[in-house]
Amino acid sequence: MSDTKKTNVRWAVAAVLALSYMVMFLGRTVFSVSGPAIMKEFGWTSAQFGYASTAFFAGYMITMVPSGAIADKYGATKVLIVSLLFSGLFTFLTPVIGVSIGLMILVRVLEGVAQGCIVPGAMSNLGRWIPKKESGIACGFVQAGCPTGSAINMYLAAALLPIIGWKKLFYIYALFFPIWCIIWLLVGKSDPSEHKKVNKAEIEYIHQKPEGHVSVVNANITKSDVMSTPAVWLMCLSYACATYMYFFCTTWLPNYFSIGRGMKISAGATPFIVGIFTYFIGGFVADAASSKLGDKVGRKLVQVIGMIGAAVLIFVGANASNSTVVIAAVSLSYGFLCLTMGGYFSVAPAICPSLAGVYSGLAGILGAIAGVLAPTVTGLVIDAGLKSGATKAVAYGYALWICAGICVIGSVLALVAKLEPITHKSQHEKQLEVN
Repeated sequence: MSDTKKTNVRWAVAAVLALSYMVMFLGRTVFSVSGPAIMKEFGWTSAQFGYASTAFFAGYMITMVPSGAIADKYGATKVLIVSLLFSGLFTFLTPVIGVSIGLMILVRVLEGVAQGCIVPGAMSNLGRWIPKKESGIACGFVQAGCPTGSAINMYLAAALLPIIGWKKLFYIYALFFPIWCIIWLLVGKSDPSEHKKVNKAEIEYIHQKPEGHVSVVNANITKSDVMSTPAVWLMCLSYACATYMYFFCTTWLPNYFSIGRGMKISAGATPFIVGIFTYFIGGFVADAASSKLGDKVGRKLVQVIGMIGAAVLIFVGANASNSTVVIAAVSLSYGFLCLTMGGYFSVAPAICPSLAGVYSGLAGILGAIAGVLAPTVTGLVIDAGLKSGATKAVAYGYALWICAGICVIGSVLALVAKLEPITHKSQHEKQLEVN
């Protein structure tokens, strides 16, 4: 293979990682789209369904940081393979074990533990495969697998649920996970140097220093350096605000349209379809803004704008009475939210590429905490609204108001974060800081 023209294997690897996100969300949202059937069969309240949905994120946060550190040190392949296989196993076991609220909570926790390794593993892998100037679009491309999986689910579940029931739906979805593992073993590697189809020109391109930027020399940074950087926490907390609404949409949006608004469950696909496109747009904008304005401003521009747009539009959707306006406003709100995701995850390659998995793990665990809160708070708010005499649309609308407020907070957190390359602090520097 000639080294004069670079290969583009990195995009094939990114495509397979995008498939892992799609499979992850197929397995994750099958629970939410099956919600009405599960609640009817077991006689659960909205709050009880919220507890079962929350259980996933309680398990999810356990493995986020350690799996990212393991992937950074030993490579992502083993982390991803193990995570996807166990995710498939617990998807299969959900209808077998989850015959009561307590047992359903248990199996959803285990599902969360398994899936908690996927995002840090994938982002660690991208940190090794993608040059900084392409990090935004690469992150957006990979994460577009999330709404793709959710959108497919709205149509697939709507078609299959009346025919085979929710239990068999889980059995079918469990097969997607081992199929992905086979694809990864054929296409993916933990590092470009391990891939036989990657030539020297592509490796040099991946590791090149962007023109007009100060090179980031932080190969020696530690986990402590990352964790002690204020901008890291501000951006990760801002990301947690985004994931509150994101996981509200993942767990409750199908029920919002079908129960709260009396629409067909397939109506819930529209926001996720919009999200597929805005993931890409957000990635392009993050890279372009960084190139024009620098990382300090460019890497957080889409987060600040996207979160405000999401807040305003979700509030409009909560208060609209016309069904077309409701679908349009909620869909555009979700689109603005997804616009931010390429920006959030392109921060790590910009300020700490050697420990992108650690950064992603921290973002993931704070996001998982938001994921724990979103389904539970939503269920409690809906039940409280219904008990007070509110209509279903109004009771669900209260939960959307909360999403709007949290998005505003997330925008402010991103705005005040000072993004700079993380450098290793020597013992002398640390002592000076103490003094």
